[in-house]
This record gives sequence, C-alpha cells and structure tokens, in this order.
Amino acid sequence: MIRGGKWSEEQKYEVVKSSIGNAIINLKLLVDFPLIKQMELMTDDERQTLLTAIEVVKNIMKRAKDKGIMK
Repeated sequence: MIRGGKWSEEQKYEVVKSSIGNAIINLKLLVDFPLIKQMELMTDDERQTLLTAIEVVKNIMKRAKDKGIMK
C-alpha cells in the first residue's frame, strides 16, 4: 500500500485524468440538465460561462492527450 501523502506517478496521472473527465461531465450536466432549465436555476450569462469552462477543460484534455497522459 502507498502511505498517505506518497503517490506514485501513475496515481498522479490517474487523478489528473479522472479530474478532467469529471469536470467535463459535471459541467455538461449543469448546462444541459432539463431540471436546471425548468427551475430557472441558471441565468443565460452563467450558462455561457459554463460553456466557456467546458471549452477550457476540453483544451486541457487535448494537451493531456498530446502529452500521452490521456488516450
């Protein structure tokens, strides 16, 4: 077992991959989830900001793929 605070390089890469994937999933859910629209929980400006954030995370994913961190 790995002791607390001591992560292998593989574990670090897994955290990065997982975080990128989770960010995209969560942002897309917020932007597209019908209940959020129905309850008017988000303004148009906020939705646009989240769409921009999705593009930022996609760019991060592309660079991670270019570096061989993600497939």
